[in-house]
Amino acid sequence: MIVCPACHAENPDGTKICVKCGTELPKAAAAGPAKAKAAAEDARKFGAKDAARDVVDVLWVLLILLLIVFGFWMEATHWTGRWSETAKANIVKEPILARVPHHVHHAVRPPAAPVPIGEKPAVEYGDPESFYEKGKIQYDHQHYHESFNYLKQALMIDPTFAKAYFGLGYLYARFEMNDAAVRMYEMALRFDPNHADATNNLGVMYFQAGNYDDALPLFQKAVSLNDHNADYEFYLGSTYLEEGQADDALPPLLKAATLRSGDPQIYYNLAVTYEELGKKPEAVDAMQKVLQYSKDPELIQSAKTHITALTAQS
Repeated sequence: MIVCPACHAENPDGTKICVKCGTELPKAAAAGPAKAKAAAEDARKFGAKDAARDVVDVLWVLLILLLIVFGFWMEATHWTGRWSETAKANIVKEPILARVPHHVHHAVRPPAAPVPIGEKPAVEYGDPESFYEKGKIQYDHQHYHESFNYLKQALMIDPTFAKAYFGLGYLYARFEMNDAAVRMYEMALRFDPNHADATNNLGVMYFQAGNYDDALPLFQKAVSLNDHNADYEFYLGSTYLEEGQADDALPPLLKAATLRSGDPQIYYNLAVTYEELGKKPEAVDAMQKVLQYSKDPELIQSAKTHITALTAQS
């Protein structure tokens, strides 16, 4: 309604002259509804745009979620789009790793009968020890994907189960995933600081990387935990040898040779140690044992070269 400024009578919207007194009504009065109508129109337009943007945002969120799910699926299936076994590594039963100066590495296999860390209560959906043992069996049959799944299941039951971390570390090391192997061995030692195999194998990872300073205390600890393991003694002596400490290298290498008398790699490092200590007859004798036990042409040729040089110096 429009109120007349003269007589204050109410007039219908759009009236130009007061129906009571004939006074011309203000033109501005008619502008109010127009502005209100325009504002309402703008509000409708604004709301439609917002709704469209909301729909677009929802579609983007759905697309991102689908991509994430797809990514997890492809990662889990090794980007094949289907569940399949991990490709078997091109390995031999007892691999010989690359040599560094004065040393031929010896691979360390998981213990045939690991020492239990302690009794753990069984849970309703399984015992971590049983899954660990199943993982070992699958590994020995070269079913690496199944082995991995069993070890992960053991950790789902007990995230502090050190032996499962050790098994994963060994599995990663076999496929040369060295960073992952180091992390798993470190996790095993976090929950069981006296796990001798994890201690030794972590040292092996450092040794193979040429980090003898970090490897040495690990091998020392492994030997202190078990002084009847040829691998532990072998790596301890070999690390001393790489550090130029032939006097310290000799005792553990001699013990390793006693514990595993038919290993040519142990005799080779023992011979080099004797050679650096100036004990030529003992060095020649140890190199002869390398020739006796080794089937590696490169190692045999190296032993022959050393024997020739040592004999010529006599």
